[in-house]
Amino acid sequence: MADKNYTLGRGKVYFSRFKSGTQNPEGFRYLGNTPEMSLNIEQDTLDHYNSDEGIKEKDDSVPLEVNRTGSLITDNIDPENVALFFFGSSTALTQAIVAQDTETLTGIKADHAYKLGVTPSNPAGYFGIDPTDFAVAVSPAGTTLVEDVDYTVDLDIGVITFLEGSLLATDGEDIDVTYAVASSTRSRVISGSDPVEGAMMFVTKNPKGTDCVYMLPYIKLSPNGDYALKGDEWQQIPLSIEVLKSTGKEAIYRDGLPAYA
Repeated sequence: MADKNYTLGRGKVYFSRFKSGTQNPEGFRYLGNTPEMSLNIEQDTLDHYNSDEGIKEKDDSVPLEVNRTGSLITDNIDPENVALFFFGSSTALTQAIVAQDTETLTGIKADHAYKLGVTPSNPAGYFGIDPTDFAVAVSPAGTTLVEDVDYTVDLDIGVITFLEGSLLATDGEDIDVTYAVASSTRSRVISGSDPVEGAMMFVTKNPKGTDCVYMLPYIKLSPNGDYALKGDEWQQIPLSIEVLKSTGKEAIYRDGLPAYA
């Protein structure tokens, strides 16, 4: 082994959630580019001092606890990574066709936006509104409103905005919006309240230094600071790592690459 193994650290981070009800990885997913990753180990000890004569001298020390933590930052703004920050989960959501119907928006105000299809069971509302036969009218008089004169609509996100100076007589009127929802798919992240449990693997790709593989069989991931949704820098997702020790396993394994005969 060389006595000058200077290392410039680089590598790829992989994470696997556990299979439901187990501590078995379901399969490792590459998190994407991670500008930073680090581990921290702290130990609390109970020290003993001999005070029979002269100054007290420490003659024993017993570790009481070890705390292993870490942190990483990824700038791969993938729904799965966003879900890790939100204590949540990511799914591919399929929207079935919803037949044309009329929704009444009550007490609307000019220069305000309204999300279509919001209900207690669908708090995010509808996405992918079908433009065919889309219609907006004052309720119950039936006065038809004109797009880009009285309102604008973003069909992809299902948001209608009523404009200042429109045909609306006064603020507070009810508006009937007649529409259907097209078939579509989209990603969805839903937040949760518990850290995400799983296993982590770090495969080094060092430009300088010996490569190896770190395996952390049991960790919990949680948010670590700000996730700036808007700004003049690339978005980054900061995560904290709590490294735990499960029964029959150590907390951290570091394996060098094999040397073949």
